Amino acid sequence: MHFASWAQAPKGFTAINQTGGLQSSLGKAAHTIKDISADFSQVKEMKMLQDKVSSKGRFYFKKDDKIRIEYTQPFQYLLVMNAGRITVKDENKTSKINTRNSKTMQSVNRIMMDCMSGNVMNNKDFSVAAFENSSQILLQLTPANAAMKNMFARIDVYIDKSDYTVAKLTMNEAGGDFTQMTFSNKKLNKGITDALFNIR
Repeated sequence: MHFASWAQAPKGFTAINQTGGLQSSLGKAAHTIKDISADFSQVKEMKMLQDKVSSKGRFYFKKDDKIRIEYTQPFQYLLVMNAGRITVKDENKTSKINTRNSKTMQSVNRIMMDCMSGNVMNNKDFSVAAFENSSQILLQLTPANAAMKNMFARIDVYIDKSDYTVAKLTMNEAGGDFTQMTFSNKKLNKGITDALFNIR
């Protein structure tokens, strides 16, 4: 992971030039967080459509490599990442993807895991610029290799200073589309069952 000192600070944020303390804080928090559950709201904006697509649902993370994103409104849709496999379930069918066969899916899987487990600054696929305000840290991830550049222009990760968990994730795609997930009502270390991540 290399740090981009050239990046312009977004409005309301100032640059963090010495990131050692930040990495240490993220690492310490990651050691104490075993699981996270939260509500989320998502907005997806596509260049081809004038409308923004809004959805809501529940999010679950369990150390080390389990994520469940359960969309409940306006439609039912489930995405589970577990031990290198991504399972997608909609109203009609369930499909499984082995991320080991797809570098792209592996990278997306890793980004999500890294964000939730505090390792986001160690991902070699990106260069990082770090900023802060009174309540949040903003990490701007810019792709450092061709495969990631084809997918993303930039990923912005907003982290709450109170517990060093992700508050908001904005994925700016290379084609101009963007997806923003905002997390609320976060609960930490409540003992989430493994059954949530096993989809039949």
